[in-house]
Amino acid sequence: MKRTLHALDKIQERLESELDSRPPASEKDAGYRSGISEALVCVMEVRQSLAR
Repeated sequence: MKRTLHALDKIQERLESELDSRPPASEKDAGYRSGISEALVCVMEVRQSLAR
């Protein structure tokens, strides 16, 4: 379980880093950032469900 939570933390860090490093410059970038945001929400939901 610790390994899973650690892996989720790493994924979350990478997604957050990607969001921080790419300001939306076009509609394509906005869609890319939206996908990253959605993935981030999914990771956080999985993490919460495992922590219960």
